Amino acid sequence: MAKGYWLVTTTVTDPAFAEYVEAFQPWIESLGGLVFAKDMESQTVEGKGGKLAVIIQFPSKKEAFDAYKSSEYQEISKLRWANSKDTNITIMEGSLTH
Repeated sequence: MAKGYWLVTTTVTDPAFAEYVEAFQPWIESLGGLVFAKDMESQTVEGKGGKLAVIIQFPSKKEAFDAYKSSEYQEISKLRWANSKDTNITIMEGSLTH
């Protein structure tokens, strides 16, 4: 089964964003997910995106969607909303088939 991914870009607006990271990390790991890549100084070369870019891997695309829709994440995301702006989250499958 192909993995699922969140592709996230955001602009951190307050150091309190660290509270989001502290809550997010153990939650994501409890679901079998992991932060696959992170860059605090990414460069969007087309479109709009923030300086923070993160790729989060899940066991499947369905599990990636379920995680996003979960009440636990919706509660944790309030910390992100309060301390960042211009967030984009794309959920995709990690398959190379078209």
